[in-house]
Amino acid sequence: MREVVDVSIHNEILNGLLSAQPRPLVSDALHWYDVMENQYKVSPNSNTFAILISGFVNSDMQNVALAIMQEMLRSGYSIHGMLLSSYLSDEAIRKIEGMAQEVVSRDGENVELATMLLSEVKKAEDNISALTAEASANLSDSQPPVTIDTLKPDTAAQPERKHLESTNVAGIKQLQATLESLYQSELQGYNLQIRLENDTYDAALARYREINAKRNDPLLSANISALKKLSASWLPKLEALIEEEQQRCQATQAETGDHLRGRYGRFFTQLSPSKMATVTILETLRLNVVSNGNAGPTERQELLNQKKPGGIFAIKLISTLSKAIHNEIRFEQMKKRTNRHVFGNRLSLARLATSGKLFNMAVRRAKMREYREQNNDLFLDEWTLDTQVQIGSLLVSMLLEAARIPEHHLDPDSERLVPAFKHEIEFIKGRRVGIVAPHAQLRELFKDDAFVGGVHARHLPMLVPPRPWLSYNAGGYLTRDEPCMRLKSGTEQMRLLKQASNEDRL
Repeated sequence: MREVVDVSIHNEILNGLLSAQPRPLVSDALHWYDVMENQYKVSPNSNTFAILISGFVNSDMQNVALAIMQEMLRSGYSIHGMLLSSYLSDEAIRKIEGMAQEVVSRDGENVELATMLLSEVKKAEDNISALTAEASANLSDSQPPVTIDTLKPDTAAQPERKHLESTNVAGIKQLQATLESLYQSELQGYNLQIRLENDTYDAALARYREINAKRNDPLLSANISALKKLSASWLPKLEALIEEEQQRCQATQAETGDHLRGRYGRFFTQLSPSKMATVTILETLRLNVVSNGNAGPTERQELLNQKKPGGIFAIKLISTLSKAIHNEIRFEQMKKRTNRHVFGNRLSLARLATSGKLFNMAVRRAKMREYREQNNDLFLDEWTLDTQVQIGSLLVSMLLEAARIPEHHLDPDSERLVPAFKHEIEFIKGRRVGIVAPHAQLRELFKDDAFVGGVHARHLPMLVPPRPWLSYNAGGYLTRDEPCMRLKSGTEQMRLLKQASNEDRL
């Protein structure tokens, strides 16, 4: 039980109590803090103290916050380590800094502690400014500044490009769509990398809404492909269906009637309807266009034998959608769990990596131990197989209802909307298999316009030096923590990888 009930779970409970609405449950938080140490025998870490100090400052209990800070120092944790907690936002740090300034101005009790806090904050801010300036200077020395002019191709200096005769250019179109922001942005270096990592689905949602706004204007919509117009038209209906289901889930949580909806409801309501609808459309189109449902050669040939070209195995689509939603929930939580000091520390590690100092194993092990002591791992509920199937199936059924395509008959003026996808049952090698098949006219659109979205940033090279791998799930991209190896379903590989990381054997 001790291995399961670790400090990360207690930190989540404390954070929930001190973030409760309409008012923080400060008494319950203090009680749980005592239970954590005395009953569960779990020692607090820097994240625990950061949660408590920030919570009591927000509740205007400055004296309690200062007492907790003194206890933190006695326990061997530093103010610098507290500032690196992912539970502290920039706003929370500003409030803590304001509390310290108020104590210093009163010249009363705890002035020495408040002065130490202000000194650490100023030192960290100066370090961030220096690191950012150095990173920009290093990028400028190694390559020209990232501006609109340098990113646009010099058509005069380039030879004439030959037309690609390939019948499958989905990858090229994905890359062009994703990197389009580079040509339209004046961001440089690390800021540009962060934009690419965070805005994949947000940018797609903005494009869909812009397309819908231009739909009735022939001039504005002249350069928009038919597939983009069609997929954008699915968004409002799918968004409405998801919103209705989220309202039903919230009502179920307030009551106790629908046990099935109660099991997946708390996960289904963690993303906005617009984000869930965008993820559903993009991932479904990606499976259809790019990989033909990720079916293997034998399975794909079986589909062709059954005269179902372009079909997706339903279980593959369900699994893909549920994983995409789960990952997006995790990324949304990660974006909330950061501050300037955390990012500055990541820049500092990247500087060590590029200087070659981390090739010294003693230095690397010291940094790895320091990272583990910070223990900023994000605690996220694992979805059971039932939850994955329920959420994925729900999104697939909603897409089947919302996605429509105009079907033309012999009379060119006669047009009616029919389902863009159909769920069918086929027998393949004696097995009963569900298939989500696109409409014939939709398959024709795939040939003309290979893809409607962009490649996620985690599938692309980085624009700046990556973070060094100091833990099994911390390294590479600046804002997203991913395991350092591809894992199969199940927990055994993750357990072994984490054990190797804790033993400095990565």
